[in-house]
Amino acid sequence: MLEGRLAEKIGDDVVRIQRNWIKIIEEKRGKKFKVSDWRLMLKTKNDLEPHERQLKEVFDLYIVSANAGYDIIRGLTDYIYPQDEPWLEHYQTTAVFEILYEYDREFKRASTALVKTIDRSDDLIQKEVFARFYGRYGQTWIVDYVATPGSFSNLYKRILERVNMRPDYKWTFINAVSAARNTSYSVMFGSKFLEALNSGKSINEAIKAEKEVLKEMWLNPLETQVRIMKEVGHKSFDYERCIKMFKKKIYEATVKAAEAGVHYSNLSLIPLWAAGDFHHVSQTTYNLCKGDIEFAILQSLTDALERTIDNAKKDGKLRDPYKIPTWEVTASASAYIMRLDGFTSSMVADLLMRRFYNLILKDPKIFRYECMNEEFVNFLSQGEYFIEKPPRGLGRKVWNVNIDLSPIEKNEILSNPQHYSWPECPITSRFASLLRFADEPFHLISDPMVCLYATELIALNPGKPHLPYLFCKKCVSAKYLPFRCKYCLAEKEPQ
Repeated sequence: MLEGRLAEKIGDDVVRIQRNWIKIIEEKRGKKFKVSDWRLMLKTKNDLEPHERQLKEVFDLYIVSANAGYDIIRGLTDYIYPQDEPWLEHYQTTAVFEILYEYDREFKRASTALVKTIDRSDDLIQKEVFARFYGRYGQTWIVDYVATPGSFSNLYKRILERVNMRPDYKWTFINAVSAARNTSYSVMFGSKFLEALNSGKSINEAIKAEKEVLKEMWLNPLETQVRIMKEVGHKSFDYERCIKMFKKKIYEATVKAAEAGVHYSNLSLIPLWAAGDFHHVSQTTYNLCKGDIEFAILQSLTDALERTIDNAKKDGKLRDPYKIPTWEVTASASAYIMRLDGFTSSMVADLLMRRFYNLILKDPKIFRYECMNEEFVNFLSQGEYFIEKPPRGLGRKVWNVNIDLSPIEKNEILSNPQHYSWPECPITSRFASLLRFADEPFHLISDPMVCLYATELIALNPGKPHLPYLFCKKCVSAKYLPFRCKYCLAEKEPQ
């Protein structure tokens, strides 16, 4: 009975934050963004309360971080330029690492040991920078939550095998170049190498330049992040002041959470999720959702999520807090919309994979930052599996919960593509709008929802690292490049 009430409480929390996120987009789409637009998201977070089985210190850190992120940036500016939006989720972990270095001197010494090993790992680094910019593994996602080929965490798993270090520290460092993103260089790996090579320097000189920033991001994360922001031309607000103020505001809550037994890997995630997911309310989101079909897609995904969870509660199927359908619903809904126009994830993968190799020939620098096309395709493929009839799929079910896709069928805009295309043959407009999310699929997946859900799970088991995941993602790319799997470390624990 207690488990059921807990699961329902978490289900209500994730639906509420998803619903309020969409409410903001509905009111503001097509308009000019203001930082104050984040207020409803902040209120949703402030209203959160832990269940008796959840660790209060996790929620305290989450709420303190959310308020700190809002108050600091609201005090520094009222507008975030579109080109600066990605960096809104890169300052939090930098601050957390600075705090942990001061709190735990052994952890600081571990970072020094990691840096010394990086200095001796030319063989691994050289191989991976070439692979990243010349397409050895096909499309990749640099900060993949699983150590897939081409991900930063894959490289760090191999580097850390050469270091004698506590396993919990290894988990933390690996997570910090994945979901947690210690400095923006976590999404920029290899760019210093490419920059040096293009300027006429030798390969050895280029590797040396790459290693310098790889070392500095651990030795001096705050200084490194500030320098990177200057290099990329960040101008929306004083970034250095933001990090220092954020560190000060979350210091006490971070230390209390650490003393309460929260794993360092989780500590690096909670502030990021609390203050970083505000970037989903932004100028680019408003611009993207100007289109009626684009907004209808997000709206129908939200409706499907709410109906699925409500139905599960009524049927008494929402019992296990670890088995609440969240991204599984949005993936199913996205795949269903894709199928309405006759497309499949394999078709999308083929299109984007061919384009990937052509873009590399055009200019490898295009991929110096985070590219999420691979995650978009994987997301659609997973959604197809959920909606396919058995034995090819789960038949619109996950954990014995029926996935309700009726909101898509009832959505007036999605049901009438002829209003947005040539009426005699409106067979591509819905897919074309869905494809606009390929560069930022986490609007579809819904970061605000999944980040809150993950935080709720961390509060249930704070001493166990939530990330990185240790399972095979069944990457769509592996269907085209099956030997890619030879380099995958997804299921291997940090050693």
